[in-house]
Amino acid sequence: MDNLSLQTLNEFPLIQPGDNLSSIILESCKHNHFELQDGDIIAIAQKVVSKSEGRYENLLEIKPSQKAFDLGKSLNREPAFIELILNESNEIISTEKNVIIVEHKLGFININAGIDRSNIPENKNIVLLLPEDPSLSSQKIYEDISSKTNKNISVIITDSMTRPYRSGVTNFALASANIQSLIDLKGEKDIYGNILQATEIAIADELAAAAGLLMGQGSEGMPIVIIRGFDRTQYAKNDAFDLIVKKEDDLYR
Repeated sequence: MDNLSLQTLNEFPLIQPGDNLSSIILESCKHNHFELQDGDIIAIAQKVVSKSEGRYENLLEIKPSQKAFDLGKSLNREPAFIELILNESNEIISTEKNVIIVEHKLGFININAGIDRSNIPENKNIVLLLPEDPSLSSQKIYEDISSKTNKNISVIITDSMTRPYRSGVTNFALASANIQSLIDLKGEKDIYGNILQATEIAIADELAAAAGLLMGQGSEGMPIVIIRGFDRTQYAKNDAFDLIVKKEDDLYR
């Protein structure tokens, strides 16, 4: 791999519930005079996936539990919003400094169970949840685009997250299809011939972070980035969910 290129799809339309995201991506490729090739990796911001799947919730329609009321009072947060966090989580990890860190029901650790108010229609009572099954979403998009183009492409659904002991957010792979997300180098040699004992590379996360440089986190309006030049043919395929650390192996809890 000598060169890696990243291409945004400019003037990408606003996504509505029920939209066929695969068809819109292909139409946007045409609009940008960009032709997909074998080996291309399509990085897709989670929000457009959630929007197409109608993952909106209206806080006025949520009936908070007593636990949500109690947490809302102690954290000075809306009980309805807390209730959605509880519904989308396996457990609350921490509420220090009024930040709600949870284990999402999908298995990973994040803030507010990934529930967001940014980059959605202006209504303070409307929030957006993560896709119900991001792995299934990525697989469907991959299969749809592959069948329509007859190209061997890959898909990564990206989201942003904070990291222990580091400021700021970075993109990571929420789910993926037709790509090796984690590469195990244990047993291979470094440049000095030393045997690698524990090295694993989170390839999907690194590609998602690269795409995030162009996607941005604000008003950029660039939810799709095409990554070209990464040789993935030498690796097997697994989902980005393989990047989730098992609870018993988590060093930060």
